[in-house]
Amino acid sequence: MLHSPSRRALLMAATLTVPAVARAQSGSYPNRPLRVVVPFAPGGITDILARAAAEGLSREIGQLVVVDNRAGAGGNVGSEAVAKSAPDGYTILAVGPAVMGIAKPLYARLNYDPDTDFAALGVLGAQPNVMLVSPRALPEPTLDALVAKARAKPGEVAFASSGSGSLTHLTAELFAKDAGLQMVHVPYRGSPPALADLVSGQVAMMCDALTTALPLHQSGQARIVGIATRERAAELPEVPSLVEAGYPSLDVPNWFGMFVPAATPAPVVDQLRMAVAAVTASDNYRALMRARSATLVTLGEGGLDGFLARERTRWAVAVQASGARVD
Repeated sequence: MLHSPSRRALLMAATLTVPAVARAQSGSYPNRPLRVVVPFAPGGITDILARAAAEGLSREIGQLVVVDNRAGAGGNVGSEAVAKSAPDGYTILAVGPAVMGIAKPLYARLNYDPDTDFAALGVLGAQPNVMLVSPRALPEPTLDALVAKARAKPGEVAFASSGSGSLTHLTAELFAKDAGLQMVHVPYRGSPPALADLVSGQVAMMCDALTTALPLHQSGQARIVGIATRERAAELPEVPSLVEAGYPSLDVPNWFGMFVPAATPAPVVDQLRMAVAAVTASDNYRALMRARSATLVTLGEGGLDGFLARERTRWAVAVQASGARVD
């Protein structure tokens, strides 16, 4: 004789369908959708990786995870909103060095503290930055020719950036510091106009993301002369890394991580950390990273906390060397 399953049996069966990570914490979390705040406009690499991670997190924790783009003030608008949100594990920030390394030394006034207002969940990946030079500004478009010209004409050779205090600006400042060069910084409102003036020869050099720079390199409009990471890029195995070329400060990939408000309960943070780790280890996520010229990040000594501490120190030095300050 067949019997209808008891309510207890149905609940036990439902529990078996929830991913293991979602069951890591006792209690009801999560019992509603989560929100991932990206403090930049849609379409950038941070947004792309955050959306891929959000999709993976939905599978891992058994709840919908939506992405909310809240751009403004170099990432500070969305980051402040997360810092001041309820510390319950339902609001996550996806961001990288623009906030977690650069914002505090760059901005005279912040209404939140990037160093103490967040708990890190994990690093989603990184995309290499590269150094481009202009064939119109440098008849021999090489790294050695750039250095030689800048040394011969201190304070005359110009480099472009996507804005004062941006990652593209500070990467170039780290290079000038390592090389002992005096160069002129020309800030633009975003990468497209800066790259246009690089191509035309109005400026000699710029540091930018590999995916943005690669089409210009392939067309001959600009030349990538170094990869601003410790390793070479798989897309350009013939181009040396700037570290191997003798510039040790230039291991500066544009990395992307996930964070929650610092007061989020430890069991919730641990659960989300396991979920993020599972997502970044998945074949689907890694395939997407490869398609976007992104790679995994080796955290090194001290794990995640050590990595973030080194990033803060690195960018504080770069901001100080650049003289950039936003009031």
